[in-house]
Amino acid sequence: MLLAAKFLLLVVLLILLLRWKVELSLAVLAITLLTVVLFRGNLLQAAHSAWQGLRDRETLELFLIIVLVQTIGAVQKSRRMYDRLINSLNTVVRDKRLVAMVSPAIIGFLPMPGGALLSAPLVQVSTDKMKLKPAFSAFLNFWFRHDWELIWPLYAGLLLFQTLSRIPMRRIILFQLPFSILHIIMGLAVAFLYFRRHRVGPVRPAPGNGMHATARDFFAGTWPILAVIVLFFAKLPPLLPLPLHWALLLVTVALGIWKKVGPKEIASILFGKTTIRSLLVIAAVIVFQRVLQASSAFDTLRTMHFSLGLVVLFIFLVSFTVGFLTGVNTAYIAIAFPVLLPLIQHLPNYFYLCLYMYVVGFAGILVSPLHLCLILTNEYFGASLLDVYRYMAVPIFVMIALATGLVLIL
Repeated sequence: MLLAAKFLLLVVLLILLLRWKVELSLAVLAITLLTVVLFRGNLLQAAHSAWQGLRDRETLELFLIIVLVQTIGAVQKSRRMYDRLINSLNTVVRDKRLVAMVSPAIIGFLPMPGGALLSAPLVQVSTDKMKLKPAFSAFLNFWFRHDWELIWPLYAGLLLFQTLSRIPMRRIILFQLPFSILHIIMGLAVAFLYFRRHRVGPVRPAPGNGMHATARDFFAGTWPILAVIVLFFAKLPPLLPLPLHWALLLVTVALGIWKKVGPKEIASILFGKTTIRSLLVIAAVIVFQRVLQASSAFDTLRTMHFSLGLVVLFIFLVSFTVGFLTGVNTAYIAIAFPVLLPLIQHLPNYFYLCLYMYVVGFAGILVSPLHLCLILTNEYFGASLLDVYRYMAVPIFVMIALATGLVLIL
């Protein structure tokens, strides 16, 4: 109970700081210091862990990835490449409301940090005449960006989960597919309820220019993304695949040359307010994760024993809380699964408990104020986090309730 109270205190403080309009990076640093105090950590050791996290190669690559993604997105937007992509989608979909949901779903197949930055301009362009609330635009971009995270086997969190659980990937995908479908259905329900309440009817695009022109516009608007996918995923040794940051770097250079991007424009992107704030928030999140992992927060859990009736409740509390506090799928799996595995590995419904752990943790990640996609989406649209929560509340509740009901029955 004491451990649960400490985690609850961290969550409450973080929400209050955000409610008081404290900068997210400062709010995260505040709960990081509180973590050290609550779990009686050594301040010097915590600082060392934080520094190691910031100078870690993966962290530096993450910083580079964010900068490159923002650069690609800014150039595509300034050169109106997104307009051509939207035109091609309009020709096929024939309803700009659906285009605003399809476009982030397409980008969602590319599992990269900050990928919401690539789809946010698409949502903005397709809804520019609908006068949507900023929070609802942010919801559309964020929610449909994550349609595939439960089943797309290229997401690092899913790969790590499969490795730790030793459950075949095909079986994981088969059983989590209904939740991915539920995610899409709930997003559509919230979206069309909003459209109905605000009397936003179908917005029909102008007649298309034929399939040839449609295919040309689609490629013209997406070739940087398609190039990253090929460079990152295509297995053509010895050249491919490339690490994600190298793939993005090559595409960024090619895009800059092709579109004649000058030094001043590059500098305005690199040193712009959005880029700087995003990097500061990422750094704060990395520091918090490292301090949390280095603390004694989970030591007592490994020595505790639970009756079967309390296992589901405990999985929910740990999975959702850790997902909420980290906001990163791989970090959540790396922290929560080793803690929970000793409690469930010998139980007859081990498989369903594992899937429940993943789904509930995913729900916690979706509402985490530390979730990078949520941070960047809100920054882009100028939306309030709490306002976006209002649109996500019911879908998240339904997802958790259904998962809990199933794991108790099976």
